[in-house]
Amino acid sequence: MTSQEAWQAARYRQLAERIKVSIDSGALQPGTRLPSVRTLAAQYGVSQTTALNALRTLENQRYAEARPKSGFFVAQASAARHDQAKVIAPLDEQTELHLALVGSECRVRLDLANGSSDLYPLEKMAVLLRKASQAKPAVLGTAVKGTGYPPLKAEIVRRALHHGCNLDPDALLITNGCIEALSLALRATLSAGDAVAVESPCYFVLLHMLQSLGLRVVEVPAGAAGYVDVDRLLALFENRAVNAFVTLANINNPLGKSIPSPAKAVIAASADAHGIVIIEDDIFGDTAFGEQRPFPFLAFSPNALLCSGFSKTLAPGLRIGWVYSRQHSRRLMMLKYTSSMGTSIPPQRAIAEMLCNGGYDAHLRRLRSTLATQIRQLREAVVYSFPVGTQVSEPEGGYVLWVQMPPGALNVRELFIKARTRGIGIAPGHIFATDGRYDHCFRLNAGFGWDQDVAAAIEQLATWCGESLAVDNRALSPNRMLSLGKPATPL
Repeated sequence: MTSQEAWQAARYRQLAERIKVSIDSGALQPGTRLPSVRTLAAQYGVSQTTALNALRTLENQRYAEARPKSGFFVAQASAARHDQAKVIAPLDEQTELHLALVGSECRVRLDLANGSSDLYPLEKMAVLLRKASQAKPAVLGTAVKGTGYPPLKAEIVRRALHHGCNLDPDALLITNGCIEALSLALRATLSAGDAVAVESPCYFVLLHMLQSLGLRVVEVPAGAAGYVDVDRLLALFENRAVNAFVTLANINNPLGKSIPSPAKAVIAASADAHGIVIIEDDIFGDTAFGEQRPFPFLAFSPNALLCSGFSKTLAPGLRIGWVYSRQHSRRLMMLKYTSSMGTSIPPQRAIAEMLCNGGYDAHLRRLRSTLATQIRQLREAVVYSFPVGTQVSEPEGGYVLWVQMPPGALNVRELFIKARTRGIGIAPGHIFATDGRYDHCFRLNAGFGWDQDVAAAIEQLATWCGESLAVDNRALSPNRMLSLGKPATPL
């Protein structure tokens, strides 16, 4: 395909997505006649061929129907409707149980998104914490106030320059972990009833944070490359169908992919043009395996809110995070003060020292190398052990794999409970969406390394999956064993 052909293909897909959002939002009702090829071409400045391809795409996706000599019409309501903003329903009893169990103690830790203690410089951090407390013990008897420890803020500002962000330390707020940072960002910019676009599958804590704030959600599925479908997202922006996009753009959870910089630039420009808020959770950015740490959205738009922290790189038990927004800094600080007031100073002092003089960059290189090896080992085991038709993600960083079981395999809700009875923890797919679309998927954690217990757990999960399939698997050809993005073969 030539570059011109690729550009035309992108144009007709973008046009189709714009029209789909209007249909999903109810602006175009079933039976409504769609604009003619000539009218669409004139309205959007495209060729008539591009306009016709857009309409045919809508027809193929059952959003439109062609009527001889009459044109194209919006299909009846039975057609698929994917991009409607919806209120997240209260959790059913089973989902509540599963969420409560994920993260609770079990023998084989495949359910979390962090690693074993030997991945982190805990002894060094313990020494730095003792020094931080001993240097100024009076701080322990003083009420915690302010926006954060200035030397830590200075280190965050310095490091941000290396990935395209020029931060104002006065607009940087230290928080009790990245989860508090994300909650403050949502509360500072959105109101109950607002619609929020999220990547799908979506980190389950984020989904239920949105529910608690009375926000409506639009789940935008990942494209073939494993990150958000950019055309569908832009269509939501252009139709003002959402108020915000909340994203783990760098090493998303659970797929482990990053949105490429060119796509981020396009998304950021569209968000700015249409008044859409971008809130980014960048907690996994420092775990990216590549030579260059991926840039956050703030590198492409000064209006983006950026949240991050150190629980995935230094120590899960140190709940130190931060949120940055020059535009919303005053409101963020007010909300912080009226909710948790401040953040403990000794951990901030210890982290600041680690970032400045403690070899944080050398530690990150070791961490990323170890995680890449552990991800590869776990992925190879799943590809080798699970039945033909299983799909496995190929993460670009982080701790986790996303596994999609083959058609006909047991529902993962059942697999989750079976595994728990054997002391095996997994994260079931249904908690990563507002419905049951991922009942055939689950997330695995590679952060605790590879040993005999993990090997036996993978074999047991694969056995249960295989036993549940129909006896006649002849329809499943070997090339059904795909990774999300390229073929995977047993290793």
